[in-house]
Amino acid sequence: MDKLLFKRILVAALTILAVVYVTYLLISANFDMYPTENAIKTTVTRTISADGFIIREETVIKNDSQGVLSYNIDNGAAVEANSAIARVYSNEADAVANSRADELEAKVRLLQESQNSSLTGAVSVDVINNSIKSNLINYLYDANKLDLSSVKNDADRLLTYINQRQLLTGKITNFNEQISALNAQISQLRSSAGSSTGSVVTPVAGYFSEFCDGYEDSFPFSRVKDMTLSDLKSIKRGSVPSNSAGKVVSNVNWYVCCEISDDDAAMLSIYDGEVTVLISAASTEPIPAILRRVQRNKGGNALAVLECDYMDSRFLAARYEPVEIGMGTFTGLRVSKRAIHDDYVTKTTYDENDKPHKEKKKVQGVYVLYGSEVQFKQISILYASKDYVICDPDPPEKVLFNGDTISLYDKVIVKGDDLYDGKVIS
Repeated sequence: MDKLLFKRILVAALTILAVVYVTYLLISANFDMYPTENAIKTTVTRTISADGFIIREETVIKNDSQGVLSYNIDNGAAVEANSAIARVYSNEADAVANSRADELEAKVRLLQESQNSSLTGAVSVDVINNSIKSNLINYLYDANKLDLSSVKNDADRLLTYINQRQLLTGKITNFNEQISALNAQISQLRSSAGSSTGSVVTPVAGYFSEFCDGYEDSFPFSRVKDMTLSDLKSIKRGSVPSNSAGKVVSNVNWYVCCEISDDDAAMLSIYDGEVTVLISAASTEPIPAILRRVQRNKGGNALAVLECDYMDSRFLAARYEPVEIGMGTFTGLRVSKRAIHDDYVTKTTYDENDKPHKEKKKVQGVYVLYGSEVQFKQISILYASKDYVICDPDPPEKVLFNGDTISLYDKVIVKGDDLYDGKVIS
């Protein structure tokens, strides 16, 4: 090949490569200049974070007997006034043996219940199968929430249904052999262990907890609705009596008292709806609450008092916990705050002679990329956080000046200079 021709081909190839490379750089720079984010549907809850102090109507149960306690009810269980919450034994071995005998008696009752239900013909295999599936879902749900009391009940019910299915399908004729073996163990445990020397009785009805933390009498339950921020700050922990056998919460209603900022107090004061409280130490889900008091102090923090009526064993142990107060849920299109600008939009109206009239108004909105064209769209903000806003994709009539706003998956420009409606990005 002629050297001159080779040089010409090489120069042409290098020139084309250079043009392609420069074009790539220009396109890349252009896109880097106008990065976009899709407007996606998002649901958020407006929340206030605070430290909450929980106040309940609590009665500490005293035990003046000498010996070892064996509780005969679970934490969180409902108790009646003047009922026994525990038995007293002279030593720990007797307490353990009798406690084990109680557990075995509960198993006997489950087996007898399963056997009696299937013998009466009151249930069918299809009903049992559905019950097993339903209780298995409940068991997994409560286990995930760490609701140990409910998990135990779920497991007992699940075992009962499984036993009934074995009987109905003929895999087992009866549980007489198992019941006899359990009864023999129970008799051996009872005979080898000493009897109870007494019992601990609760004077009030309510929900029982073995745990006392010293705050049971820190503030009068009857005065919670009149509490001040100074009262909350002055609460001190007391000592737990050495003869304490637990406590009973005798009112299903209880309170969460929080110190919050004045700005949060102002927002909470004007909120006209039901609130929720998330106590993450006790539950993964928020519970309903009623706002009972917001006490604002000039130039300082404020007090919020919330009333709840949801009670189980998880909440009985909670006292001074981080909480989130929820004030409504908002669903809309998420947009970065960096994307928000002020610009003019145009509206066309027609008079009685069908003659068009154009009006302009400066509004808050975002620039959206449609192909290579930039369009400015007004937005209606439902909720604003530090970094983003939630926009209404279908706001009420007359909220928008020209009736036009962003839509789902619009490419919203989050950064760029010299943006204006109608600009073409080539």
